[in-house]
Amino acid sequence: MMRNSIFGAAALLAASCTPALNVEVTNNTQLERDDETVEIAWSEVAVLKGVTPENVVVLDDEREQIPSQVLYRGEAEPQALIFQTDADAMQTKRFRITTGTREAYPAEAYGRQVPERYDDYAWENNKVAYRLYGPALETSPEKLVTPGIDVWVKCTDKLVIDEWYAKGDYHHNYGDGMDCYKVGVTLGSGASVPFVDGKFWFMDHNYATARTLDNGPIRTTVELTYAPFDVNGTQVSLVKTISLDANQRFNRMDNLYEGEFTEMPVAAGFVRHDVKQLTNGDDWMGMCEAASDSKDPVRDGDIYLGVILPGGEMMPDTLGHAVAVKNVKSGQTLTYYAGSGWSQGGVDDMNEWIEEITAANAAATQPLQVTIVKK
Repeated sequence: MMRNSIFGAAALLAASCTPALNVEVTNNTQLERDDETVEIAWSEVAVLKGVTPENVVVLDDEREQIPSQVLYRGEAEPQALIFQTDADAMQTKRFRITTGTREAYPAEAYGRQVPERYDDYAWENNKVAYRLYGPALETSPEKLVTPGIDVWVKCTDKLVIDEWYAKGDYHHNYGDGMDCYKVGVTLGSGASVPFVDGKFWFMDHNYATARTLDNGPIRTTVELTYAPFDVNGTQVSLVKTISLDANQRFNRMDNLYEGEFTEMPVAAGFVRHDVKQLTNGDDWMGMCEAASDSKDPVRDGDIYLGVILPGGEMMPDTLGHAVAVKNVKSGQTLTYYAGSGWSQGGVDDMNEWIEEITAANAAATQPLQVTIVKK
């Protein structure tokens, strides 16, 4: 009995001596946070002796490993470590970053270019799915040139992009969702364009290049470049970086416009179809509309759209769109958030959608605070 106790104590001592970083994550708001992403710069993680992207693990306060992801942001060296947590109002939670054997967690965020479908770029998580249109579509029979973002509604936690493209019949709902959203030459569900002299200035081409920077299990990120296009006599280029985290409905949109301009208004938002409800706050706007690309919109339900742009002017009915507008300088990144929901996929009504927008706005503007505890 004593020998077993000695061995148990030795094992506990060895575990406690494993190098680790103690992390406190605090919710300083009165809002409950669900599955919010916590990000720690890799430079802070790297002080841990022997740590590598292949052996870093995150433990909760019960010393159980939780899913984590090392971000590269398209670089050769790691840039950050992320994981997700819930947090009650004003709650502080504690985690340990240490070394060990990383468990194989299933991806809940994923994106890729789709050369088999005219260079679409599609991305998704366990709640929502989206796509943008690529260069091959310009010379296809459809000949569509648009910056618009397409919504694929889902009522399943599984990732569906590869399966739906392979099936080639994603406009039909086989039980897990469908494409019932119409884009055309519009902003679709969350794109941005210059808004100068009361006019939207659309690109002359679909995206030129697409580069996946990170790809799950928690976050997928893509960088898209657009060829220079005319904005009221000035050539302007765009680099668009889109990130989507697991368990969230909103994308982070980082749009970098450059050209020979000092300051330029940019509109970000969504096209209006059969609008049922629309409301906005100081920095956000939300809308409910019937499924727009559907022969039976009653059967196919309602689609919810939202945009969050801190400091933006909300313009709910402009040129057939609902947009948030903000001035940007050349080379200055415009960051906003755009998301969607479905009445058959977890968003029952406009009140629930406003709650989703409120949560996403809080995560964007009042994120969980991270402290590395020195001991």
